[in-house]
Amino acid sequence: MIDASQTKPVPTRYSPPAIGLHWLIAVLIFAGYALGLFMVALPVSAEKLRYFSFHKWIGVSVFLLALLRVLWRATHQPPALPEGARWEHAAAHFTHWALYGLMLAIPLSGWLHSSAAGYTTVYFGVLPLPDLLQKNLPLSEQLGAVHGWLNYALIALLLGHAGAAILHHVARRDGVLARMLPLSGAKTWANLAMLLAIAAFSLIAVLFVSGESRDAASRPQQDAAQTQAVASASGEITAEFRQMNVPVTGTFTRFKPETLSFDADAPEAARAIIVVDAASFDIGDADYNAEVRKAEWFDTAKFPEARFESSAVRKLDATHFEATGELTVKGKALPVTVPFTVAQDGGATVYTGEAKVSRAAYGIGDDSWNDVLDDAVIVRFRISVAQP
Repeated sequence: MIDASQTKPVPTRYSPPAIGLHWLIAVLIFAGYALGLFMVALPVSAEKLRYFSFHKWIGVSVFLLALLRVLWRATHQPPALPEGARWEHAAAHFTHWALYGLMLAIPLSGWLHSSAAGYTTVYFGVLPLPDLLQKNLPLSEQLGAVHGWLNYALIALLLGHAGAAILHHVARRDGVLARMLPLSGAKTWANLAMLLAIAAFSLIAVLFVSGESRDAASRPQQDAAQTQAVASASGEITAEFRQMNVPVTGTFTRFKPETLSFDADAPEAARAIIVVDAASFDIGDADYNAEVRKAEWFDTAKFPEARFESSAVRKLDATHFEATGELTVKGKALPVTVPFTVAQDGGATVYTGEAKVSRAAYGIGDDSWNDVLDDAVIVRFRISVAQP
């Protein structure tokens, strides 16, 4: 038989680590949720990109802390439930474990959504997290919807959880709320926690209503020209840059070689003029696609095309060459050197290369973006020309 005197007593309060994790996670959840409601309806700006990064960092922090909280709960006995009906105890157990599950599932769904959208999550701008999925925009939209609905479920559970705590504190006066509060002045802390919970939910309600109305008013219409991708040459031209240390790639979906003549035995006679439709830049998001056409970016209404024109080509080895010339963006022509390779693929000649250019040198993006976007942009191309 087990000696009852040796049985570990059931605690009457939660342990300090459990209390600390509970309130830290609660603050982060409300901060992340409120920030999410606020940021989604903002127009595209450097400020919005910063908020998205902050939102991701909060989510990753909640995920890690929730793992720690679940581990602590599994290895440390919590206080016994207060007297109540069987259904109340069942509801309490369900709510607690459902909250733990959502605290893990919501950040994970956001991580999957970001990966499928083509955006790597870089924790605090320092630690790149692995992409869990390859870029898949339709899947990203579905995961974004899942992320949203999981958040709604979390808020519903938190309303019930906080409501039950307030009921115990105000109506039953059984000290349940005080068990999750610091010892000093537990009654004062309990009253303060109740008021903060009411204020937090009120703030979220206001942000939700205002965010929905702003989103409906500010949602841009799809530009019909964006869907018309008629390329005069097969291949692709991309631009890669870093946004708060997160690599981002956009694609110019429309370009044409006005002139493209090349002979590996006489590279000095080679000539290339490549014209790119600046408005065709596609970053995978309609809001940002519309933003980059504005005057502070590509200013496509005034400068609809970007243009590269070679002035000389020299041979480096059998397959590697280097072109010098001018790249014109927003009416500004600057010298650029483009290393490239030439290969045969079936009945086509394939040109592959890249060049590093300065965003600021071409006046792309105003000063408000400088602490969000790196200045360096890597332009890559792969152009396949069928042999006559």
